[in-house]
Amino acid sequence: MDITKWTYFQYRKQFDYPVFVRFKEEELDSKFLHLLNELGFSTLTEIESKKIPLHKPNTKLLTIQEASSRLMMQINGSDLLDKYGFESLSLQMGMPVYTYRKVGIMGMPLSKPLWDLAISPDLSQTEQMVGLRVILVRFISQALANEGILCYWGTVKNDTLIVMKQADSYGEAILIDVHKRMIFSNDGEMKLGSKLKILRKDKELHQSRHMSREDVIGFMSVSTCLLSFSGITQTMKKAIYDLSISVSGSYAVTESSVNL
Repeated sequence: MDITKWTYFQYRKQFDYPVFVRFKEEELDSKFLHLLNELGFSTLTEIESKKIPLHKPNTKLLTIQEASSRLMMQINGSDLLDKYGFESLSLQMGMPVYTYRKVGIMGMPLSKPLWDLAISPDLSQTEQMVGLRVILVRFISQALANEGILCYWGTVKNDTLIVMKQADSYGEAILIDVHKRMIFSNDGEMKLGSKLKILRKDKELHQSRHMSREDVIGFMSVSTCLLSFSGITQTMKKAIYDLSISVSGSYAVTESSVNL
């Protein structure tokens, strides 16, 4: 009898976040390794993987496997659903189930540490890999929601967070840990300084305009990557309130209305 061998990864390992993923070794393609590295996941040794604290309520371990033929029917769905976008969130037997059409389907039992993601066995197209990136960002944002971690679609330039719509971000995201005073992005990590700027890049404007503190709180409350029936958590609300004291926000000037 063959014993399944898994490769485990931890999100931002040096900061000890209790967020993990695992792949079967035979299904772990180099393109997945590249994606996980960009998102901030590090490989765990066999000894480290055995110490994952599954007994703790805030631990989340996502098992990623190739989808069965039955699940592929759900993943592929109907072309008629395209008008609602590639993503959907539903309840199946009381459990939130997230689907990104033609890429994967993820079960999210919120009160349990073990989650599952079934992905298409042939993720060869660029847009499919962008879809997988989006799924993993959704997983991270949900897994860390009760920790008060904030997650937004966009990128970082110097001391400015450029926040945009998901469709324009190609799955690139920014995570803010107000408690640890850290910001994480594809470029790595940086300290959360006292002069942080937030640039809102989701409206067609031809003149930059300042955002009031109330605008910043409202925008950051409704624009997170968290996809949940219950909305953002109380710890996230507090983090947004605390962050709004020291940041400045403005609306970006539209360079091309086609891309915004």
